[in-house]
Amino acid sequence: MKAIVKIRKEKGLELKEMEVPRPEKGEVLVEIKAAAICGSDIKIYKWDSFAQSIIHSLPFIPGHECAGEVVEVGEGVKSIRLGDKVASETHIPCGQCWQCTHGRPHTCENMKLFGHNINGCFAEYAVIPEVSTRKIPSSLTFEEGCMLEPMGIPYRAVEKGKVEKEAVVVVGCGPIGQFAIGFSHVMGAGQIIAVDVNEERLKIAEAMGAHYLLNPEKEKVKERIKELTQDWGKGPGVVIEASGNVSALREALDYLRVGGKLLILGQSTNPLEVRVSPDIVFKEAEIYGFFGREIWDTWEKTEKLLVEGKMKVDPVITHRFSLEDYEIAFEKAAKGEGGKIVFLP
Repeated sequence: MKAIVKIRKEKGLELKEMEVPRPEKGEVLVEIKAAAICGSDIKIYKWDSFAQSIIHSLPFIPGHECAGEVVEVGEGVKSIRLGDKVASETHIPCGQCWQCTHGRPHTCENMKLFGHNINGCFAEYAVIPEVSTRKIPSSLTFEEGCMLEPMGIPYRAVEKGKVEKEAVVVVGCGPIGQFAIGFSHVMGAGQIIAVDVNEERLKIAEAMGAHYLLNPEKEKVKERIKELTQDWGKGPGVVIEASGNVSALREALDYLRVGGKLLILGQSTNPLEVRVSPDIVFKEAEIYGFFGREIWDTWEKTEKLLVEGKMKVDPVITHRFSLEDYEIAFEKAAKGEGGKIVFLP
C-alpha cells in the first residue's frame, strides 16, 4: 500500500510502498477513503518538540482524522463488521483508570493516540483499535465522516456556551474555529464575530455564519468588539478561543462580558497573565478548556446535525489531494492556506 511516512528526524515526509497491516486482537483494518490534515500533523511534518515528544520510533505514519470501509476484523471484535462505514476517534482509552470508569474516557490516564503514538491513516489502509472505531450513518459521505473528529471539540465548546441568542466571538478561524462558527449559527447565536489575520479564512467564516469579520492587522479588535456588543450587555457572553495565541486570549479576558464564558480550544505552552479579581472574580467569568470529544455522546450529536443537513462542512474543506501530492498538501497546510486539506487515497 502507499503511505505518507515520517522516515527521518527532520522536517518532511516521504511517500513509501508498505505492506498492508493486519489487525490484531481488538483491531479492525480500514480501507481509507478520506483523511484530513490536522495541526498536529503539521507539527509532525515540521518535526518540532511536540512531534518528538509523542513519536517514539520511526518509520511512522501520521494522520488521525479519517473515514473508510472495514475490510478485515481482528479476533474478539464485536461492534464492527466487514463492510461497515467508519470514522476514527483519535483517543484510545484504556477503559480501566479512574477517568475511564467515571465517564471520561476522552481524558484517560493511560491514553494512547491514533496517529500520534501508533501508526495513523495517511495511507491506503490503516489498523484502528475497535474502541476508537465509530460506525457512521450510511448517508454521510466519507469526507463528512473524516470531519467528525475535528468537529467534536468545537461542538462541545458551543454546547457548553449555551449560545442561543448570545453574542459570540470566535478567535482563530482555522478549521476548529470555522466549525465553532457553524455550530454557533446552528444553535441560534444572535451575533457571531469572527477574528483572524487571514482574509481567506475570514471569507470561509462568513460562509459558515459569521456576521462580522475582524482582522487584528487592520483594526483594533478589542475596541471594535466592545462597540459591536454594546447592546449585548457591553461585551460578548461567549468567547471561543481557537487560535492558541496567548495575546489574543489575554485580550479576550478584557472584553468578555460580566457573567460571560471563555471557552479555550487553542493550545499553547506560553504563560498567560491573569488578573484574578478583575478578569475572573469581579466578572464571575466561567472559563473552560476542552480536550477531545466525549465518547460517544459528542459523535452522536454532530452526526445528527450532519444527517439532518443543519451543519455543513463544504466551505471548510478547501483542498483535496492524492497521497502522491502530499508535499503540496503539507506546504499549503503549513502556510495556513484555506481550511481543511483532505487526502483521497
